[in-house]
Amino acid sequence: MKVILEKEEFLQNTIRNAIAVNPLVSIRRMQEIVKQNTGHSISDKYTAKLMKKIRRRAVIQSDRKLMNERLSEVRERFRVITDDLFRTIYWRPEFFIDYGLDNPSPKERLAAMKLLGQLELALFKAEVDTGVFENRQIIVNRIPSRHISFAGEVEGHIVTPTICEFGQYQEENLISSSF
Repeated sequence: MKVILEKEEFLQNTIRNAIAVNPLVSIRRMQEIVKQNTGHSISDKYTAKLMKKIRRRAVIQSDRKLMNERLSEVRERFRVITDDLFRTIYWRPEFFIDYGLDNPSPKERLAAMKLLGQLELALFKAEVDTGVFENRQIIVNRIPSRHISFAGEVEGHIVTPTICEFGQYQEENLISSSF
């Protein structure tokens, strides 16, 4: 029996969520999770096929490096957690029916927002540490910087603040007056 594309995507999302929570989940346990979420059972061969397809796709998306495989698993867990946090932050009455989620208090919503921000920052730091952005990152030393020099006294002259390019003082940029 051929599975409709929309149903297969729903099954894949269900399996992805379960793999994100427990990467070593067995095929039998995965069948139980799918049956629990969809109300229908699927064969063990089809479950194994979908699990293999999802894991292969996750590895292909990462750069086939061990660090990126681990980061891929972290991203999947992060996606599951953020979905739940967004449901808490942007709660609607249908969330009670669909997910059994009660209306959160304002304090719970603020805590969810704070946690979401912390998770975003932690994931970003992990990606930076693993070098995900290295190829696209502009080297900071090559960016021309502009800064303002502060007023002060240099060899008997009062130097007023001026903008100097590339962090170097140039004679024509310094305005001085002697005592």
